[in-house]
Amino acid sequence: MANTPTVFTRPVKYHADGGALLAHLAQLGLVDTVQDSSRPTNTVLLESADIASKQHLTTIAVLAASAQITCTGDTVTLKALDTTDGPQALKAVAQYLSSAVTRQSDSELVLHLPSVAEDSAEEHARLRERSTMEPLRILTDQVVAHPHLPLVAGAVAFDYLGTYESLPSVADGANTCPDYLFFNARIILVVDHPSGSCQLVGASLDAAQLSAQMDALEAAINELPAQAPSAPAEQTAPAQQTTQAASAHQQTATPEAQATPAASAQQTAEDTITAYPTMSDADFCELVAKMQQHIAIGDAYQVVPSRGFVIDCPQPLQTYRYLHDADPSPYMFYIATDDFELFGASPESSLLHSAKTGQVAIRPIAGTRPRGFAPDGSIDHELDIRLELELRSDAKEVAEHVMLVDLARNDVARISAPGTRKVTQLLRVDRYSRVMHLVSEVTGQLASDLHPLDAFRASMTMGTLTGAPKLRAAELIRQYEGTRRGSYGGAVGYLRGDGELDTCIVIRSAFARGGKAIVQAGAGVVSDSVPQREADETAHKASNVLRAIAAAQGKTLRIERNLVSKEA
Repeated sequence: MANTPTVFTRPVKYHADGGALLAHLAQLGLVDTVQDSSRPTNTVLLESADIASKQHLTTIAVLAASAQITCTGDTVTLKALDTTDGPQALKAVAQYLSSAVTRQSDSELVLHLPSVAEDSAEEHARLRERSTMEPLRILTDQVVAHPHLPLVAGAVAFDYLGTYESLPSVADGANTCPDYLFFNARIILVVDHPSGSCQLVGASLDAAQLSAQMDALEAAINELPAQAPSAPAEQTAPAQQTTQAASAHQQTATPEAQATPAASAQQTAEDTITAYPTMSDADFCELVAKMQQHIAIGDAYQVVPSRGFVIDCPQPLQTYRYLHDADPSPYMFYIATDDFELFGASPESSLLHSAKTGQVAIRPIAGTRPRGFAPDGSIDHELDIRLELELRSDAKEVAEHVMLVDLARNDVARISAPGTRKVTQLLRVDRYSRVMHLVSEVTGQLASDLHPLDAFRASMTMGTLTGAPKLRAAELIRQYEGTRRGSYGGAVGYLRGDGELDTCIVIRSAFARGGKAIVQAGAGVVSDSVPQREADETAHKASNVLRAIAAAQGKTLRIERNLVSKEA
């Protein structure tokens, strides 16, 4: 057995549908699965599509991992997922963090990494102090002779902010995602969709075992018939729904009509699936009013409260495939663990760091209008342009967006070399399948003494999911929502050994566990917000993922607004 990892690369048949390929490999038992089932576990699927053309761009799939790394508060637990590379990964981390080790074996390593007190160091110095991110840094610092490895991929909860900032303590909610959960990749699949290329990349200390595992994966991938994703037909809207959508910012329509495709008169209760809120409209309106009271006394300028919608979801991977085809987005993801699955199609990046240029970027999205639909469900381009002009000229939407751009400027300035921060795009309009958004971009050169993970900690969570000022808004969210948000509003992505960091905000997503999924959505509350409109906005934002969950089961969606979920 070699002392350094052996690397194998294998070109394989191109497959456009990453979700179908993952399901195929799980059925064959070639990726880890939950006991007595073909549901994948210990896997991550990250995909991207171009906003304008909807063309799929890249797929990165972690098909085998050596270790799972989980953070809960000040405790980080590493669990070996194989008998060779996993124990070695644990030893490497333990060697560098020996003083933090509280328990160690070949299969598990537990570390205690308390955060530095907020007032104990200057902010920049505090960012450089040892943190719970340290194991991820150590794992990606390992030497592997391939540009795609080492790589860790996974999710960071909204609540990770509370591990190094003082936030009110709250109980777990329905979304039980830990503060972070990552997998240290051992075998990955890398797909470049425009060129139609697809390759397996693996690294292991046990070359013979790795070669055999990759042989089996290669054969299975090459034997699966190649087929393009079969996007479901666009769900059309009746004339009434289209009229309501065109003025959705006025929120005069019932959200059920906005969120639900038209049902034929022949449809029965068996054809319909209902999503139930974790907070009724009345209670959410009361929450908005409380936030406005805090805004009125100067506690904050904006706060982004949220609520969830709970729905039956027996097949999360199948639902992800539907969402992937129906709503191609810059960030599409599916993460499978023994305990839960997380999937979504997010339009918004969290933090980016380019290994080539050293540039960091934040791209806030805030300000929304529906697309302009004709009565037959197609895009009415003239109506679409009118809605864009309306969005661009809405003083409230523009003011909120500029406030969030200012937050991004502050975040980028904290982690960048002096004089390098720039607003490179301002108030651009991006179009998605059902909505359009105002988007901006702020960039800077990462300070030479900071690691991309330092930059990530400094900038999370994003202002578009908290408000401004960010920390006070997060405190108010904790105080009034009363439970952890889990994955919602956190981040999903990867870090490579060369420093490439690519993460998105976890929105337009579902957290699935025990046959149920929770889809959470928020609304930006300011002094002149209308509470009912903000409640309507949460239902509208959640509807796309809820619709995909319903459609994957061959059903029509109904969104309940007042009868609260028993799982809440």
